Amino acid sequence: MDYSVFLLPQGEIMTTAIVESDKLKILKKTLFPSGKRYSISKTGVAVCLDKEKKLILYGQILKNGEFGFYKLINFPEMISPKSICILNHHIILGGENHSHFNENIVSNELVVTYNILNEKFTALEMPFKQSGKCIDDLLIDDDTIIAVDNIVYPKYLLEYNFVNPYKPYLELSHELPTNGTYESIVKGVLSKNFTILTSASRGQDGFGRYINIFNRGEYKVYIRLSQWYGWGENNEKTYHWSDTLIIDNYLCISALEDGIGLFLINNFETMSMDRSSEIQYFNPWNKKVIKLLKLPNENEKVVLIMSADNVNSYEVINTKEIIALYRTFKDRDKVDINNGRLPHIRYNNDTERDYFNAMTDGHLGNFDDFEGNIDDIDDWAGR
Repeated sequence: MDYSVFLLPQGEIMTTAIVESDKLKILKKTLFPSGKRYSISKTGVAVCLDKEKKLILYGQILKNGEFGFYKLINFPEMISPKSICILNHHIILGGENHSHFNENIVSNELVVTYNILNEKFTALEMPFKQSGKCIDDLLIDDDTIIAVDNIVYPKYLLEYNFVNPYKPYLELSHELPTNGTYESIVKGVLSKNFTILTSASRGQDGFGRYINIFNRGEYKVYIRLSQWYGWGENNEKTYHWSDTLIIDNYLCISALEDGIGLFLINNFETMSMDRSSEIQYFNPWNKKVIKLLKLPNENEKVVLIMSADNVNSYEVINTKEIIALYRTFKDRDKVDINNGRLPHIRYNNDTERDYFNAMTDGHLGNFDDFEGNIDDIDDWAGR
């Protein structure tokens, strides 16, 4: 059973929170910064990756939302971490290798474990190590860790068996389809039946945002959803996709000013054509939906993280209500604000904002607070 207390971004820090009687209850402030990769074990040990400070922060969350302890670990020399997760008392790190985007990286391991009990780092087998490779996400599937390989084609999903966590080993690898040049995986999501990979690419004419949907264990046939964002006047963007979640046989997408988009998962194909026109969007909240947060120990409720006038708010919603809204709107060609949808707020020529949203997936906060440029975004993304 997963720990019932979870982490919630509030400003520059994370707070602990819990849902009681369908209400969100904020508990305590933490030392975890917002916008960083983090993971929580089933026993409530939380771990966070701070690339800028080259630190791993972990600690035990108590039932009242306090942390029983915090501990800092410096990045080991064997790996330059990019992604992180925790399984029992083992922290797993996904790394990135030297490339012309990151010439200062000297480490070469891509998957490393850290045993909290004996404080030892151990490198795991990764047969596809080469310049430019990167593990962009780590997914937990019971006693299996799935590493999402990135950037240099061909790309792979690698399944590591952690039944004996002291002797984990590479069990399977699956080659992935490619969507565009310099493609970077932004996020992976697992459910009982599906694997979802969200990615972004950058080319001479613009950049793309992609969602590939696979049946679990089968990666040669898939569903492809995409958006293309051209530079300047060539911007053909229709929707912003900021986060994904699986609800039964539906893919749920947070789409900022367009609220939520739902896509019915069916009809997998070998040569997958873009099916993004089948996504139905709705926004009865009249706010930007930034993130979809799955609750521990809960399959029927999610937390929507929303924003209006640069102020975040949170709403606990039943998944059945989301599907009911989808069915209400799916046969309508246009829905105005009186029927529950905001008019489109377009940033048609704001390509830096579009690229920031596509590449960072909220990990660097809001674009309006970002002081860098596109090159800084690429440096952060390891590209």
